Amino acid sequence: MKNREDFSELNEQELEEKYKHFKEELFNLRFQAVTGQLANPSRISIVRRNIARVKTYLTRMEKAKIYQMLKEEYSALLKEEKIDSMKTPLREKIARLKSRLSMKARKVNQDIRVSCDKKVAELVKSIKSEVSKKLKTSKGKDEVQLRAVSKRLKDPKCTIRKKFLDKLSEMGLNEASQIANLKETKRAKLRELENIRALQRELTAGRLPF
Repeated sequence: MKNREDFSELNEQELEEKYKHFKEELFNLRFQAVTGQLANPSRISIVRRNIARVKTYLTRMEKAKIYQMLKEEYSALLKEEKIDSMKTPLREKIARLKSRLSMKARKVNQDIRVSCDKKVAELVKSIKSEVSKKLKTSKGKDEVQLRAVSKRLKDPKCTIRKKFLDKLSEMGLNEASQIANLKETKRAKLRELENIRALQRELTAGRLPF
């Protein structure tokens, strides 16, 4: 097809940016269509095809990345457990690799619970206590802010987002910055856990690196 964009030389970040751009463009085109302002209706089909093509490239990259990670896990298994690949049955190698990944997943889950969630809960408790102390001596605007924070923290459905943490930091509650760091650590660990699960799915599907 003439004038078709070439995505083959783009890296993952560039493809992600293209995907976001096309999704936004498609939204705008649909809005223009609804309001009768769309000058070129065929552009919608072109953008849809571009979105599909970009997703295809991203999927290929993701599969290649997962395959390489699984290959590295397998190599590490052979080295650390001193396994002779030529003499060890395939079924045993798969079982050992599954066991290795399961242990890693359990460790990451434990890290999330102990190193992140538990510490965040302790810091939130500390903030609640500090807010209660400040309320005893605060007046005016400060008191209003503290009561709003106290009410929000007592809500069991409360989600502590960055904007709220920034506000707590501005109020002199230093635990907020520690919570922000822990939440970033948790996000990284959740990404690590998802990678492990992706490797487990590859093994289950029989896509082996050996």
